Amino acid sequence: MRNIRKISVLFLIGVFLLSTVSPLEIYGAGTIKVFLNGREIKPDVPPVMKSSRVLVPFRFLGENLGANVHWDEKTKMITAVKGSTQIILRIGNSVAYINGKPVKLDVPALIVKGRTMVPIRFFSEAFGAQVHWDGAKMAVFITVKEGLAKYILGYYYSQSYDDFIKNVEKLTSIAAKWYTLDENSNLVSYDNSRYIMKPQDYNLVLEAARQKGVKVYALIFESDRARLSQALDTPEKRKALIGQIVSEVEKENYDGVNIDFEYIKPEDKENFNSFIIELYNALKSKNKSLNISLPAKTEKNDWWPAYDYEVLGKYSDFVVIMAYDKSPSAPGPQAGVDWTREVVDYATARIPAQKVVLGVGYYGYAWTDGLRYTVLEEKNQMTYSRILFLDELKSKYGLKMNLDGNSLMAYGSFKDEKGVTYQIWMESGASVDAKCKLVIEKGLKGIAVWRLGYTTASFWQAVYDNFKAAK
Repeated sequence: MRNIRKISVLFLIGVFLLSTVSPLEIYGAGTIKVFLNGREIKPDVPPVMKSSRVLVPFRFLGENLGANVHWDEKTKMITAVKGSTQIILRIGNSVAYINGKPVKLDVPALIVKGRTMVPIRFFSEAFGAQVHWDGAKMAVFITVKEGLAKYILGYYYSQSYDDFIKNVEKLTSIAAKWYTLDENSNLVSYDNSRYIMKPQDYNLVLEAARQKGVKVYALIFESDRARLSQALDTPEKRKALIGQIVSEVEKENYDGVNIDFEYIKPEDKENFNSFIIELYNALKSKNKSLNISLPAKTEKNDWWPAYDYEVLGKYSDFVVIMAYDKSPSAPGPQAGVDWTREVVDYATARIPAQKVVLGVGYYGYAWTDGLRYTVLEEKNQMTYSRILFLDELKSKYGLKMNLDGNSLMAYGSFKDEKGVTYQIWMESGASVDAKCKLVIEKGLKGIAVWRLGYTTASFWQAVYDNFKAAK
């Protein structure tokens, strides 16, 4: 019996060694470039070459091609699906399967330095892309005829319905801000003081999303530090809240949850980590997804020490980095492209790029006499107080906007009929375009727009000039 066990162990070790490649057996790490539709994309682990075949991280490649990807640790199996095409590969196996049909590989999928790598030509061409290798430039050029696809999430909040219905086909998913916590740390779907509520006709939103293949996440928001401390305080309280969340997800058949807990106290860091790990495991047991909205950080400034990017990135399907409202108390660019690049670099140093979604806030602010107004590009259905519309300001006051060269944010000023001066800084078509290009350059999963109800045709044009929504 002991001999049988010994042989089994040796066999498993042998399989692992055969499927794991030493750095001495590969060539080109750090020197091979990858271009998708003419733009360089950079995986967090450099491409490698083995037996004249270039391999790249499978999740990075799959998601850049618009495929849904899955890794099974137990079977060492890779599954990627896009439209009607399904690809299955196993580590170390030279036979892959396209829609169930076996295909011989020149080089099998491999594990290099702990990362799963797949042959770029086979993987790309299986999904209908064209692949060209330029040996002189040490570069792979991938051309996707139907255009690049990225994950596009829309935050759904009060008065979002019209914008959502108009643009539902442009989205991959929505995170519906319908939930928060009460004073006893219980999950509730109504808080009128913060405009958080599950509307009476919410089923219309769910039906429209599902008809168009758009995933729906229940967004759970809380920014009251005391309530958050109480909810996260003990294993028993975390378990109770998680039970309520999972129950609601199953009841409404949401695809998963977005956690947006803001202003967590630094001393609650470990409790928040524990909550996320426990919630992630609970949702996974029900085949549901978890994503997290995270505040922005840079190497220069960690304003939010309670948010452990490494842990939160590991125990979530993806994170949204809310790269806006840098310092809204004073006039200035609140989401400049220069600052956003620093935010992305900080995030991708700690979370795999393919799990990072860049938050884009399509709005701006007007500051005057200690007051701040939200500014939207065009007049729409919004009825909140303290909202100004740029097109009306231009028509009424002759406002002229300029483009800041560093941040690519639009800025301008005007005087109202009382002689009061307003200073405006806001997102622009140029900044949205640059951020989408940054998503491509850094190999990020996609973007998330704050919020539905704020978008315009020019916003979607800037996005779709770069990529469409992955489905």
